[in-house]
Amino acid sequence: MVFDEMPDDYKMQKVLLHDKVPDLSYLGVMKHLRNIEADEIFKDDEFYSSEVISHMALDYLESACFLQKGIVADRGGEIVSQYLIPAAFLCKHSIELKLKECLLIKGADKLKGHSVLNLWNELNESGLVHFKELDSFIKEMEQIDSNEMALRYGISKELSPLKEDFKFDIDAMLLNTKFLFNILDEHVVCKYRYGR
Repeated sequence: MVFDEMPDDYKMQKVLLHDKVPDLSYLGVMKHLRNIEADEIFKDDEFYSSEVISHMALDYLESACFLQKGIVADRGGEIVSQYLIPAAFLCKHSIELKLKECLLIKGADKLKGHSVLNLWNELNESGLVHFKELDSFIKEMEQIDSNEMALRYGISKELSPLKEDFKFDIDAMLLNTKFLFNILDEHVVCKYRYGR
């Protein structure tokens, strides 16, 4: 058994809740505030979308950082980490969402694709500080998961091994992602949202 703690007579439970919930997500709170029309601002799709996607990007990155603690705990014991690929996937997805947030703030009316390199190129901010280093990092992230299959499934659609190399430094990936977020917040989000 994969999960020995699960009894054979376990009774499946309802997952969808319609009243009080034990855990709140930012997305759930935002949707509730929009539904009850808590303020005029929640009717604004641009505001709502950029707020939600911004927090989702942070949620995925924070989750990757949480998994990194498990990776660090496994180190030195010659343990194959079960957290490495999920942490990398969450990290890459957080980058995708952060880039999409920047595109929304710059006025994009539609978000398309999962390629961080395509989104980065669409953002077209070559004047950013540290652009060269950030560009190189984005290209590395694309190389790790160029077809959006490697980190998500680990195999191709044809059920064969992938060409991607799964040797990467998760610590550097997370630190680089945090740095990217800081640069994008300061030099794209603030610039287009607040005119600074």
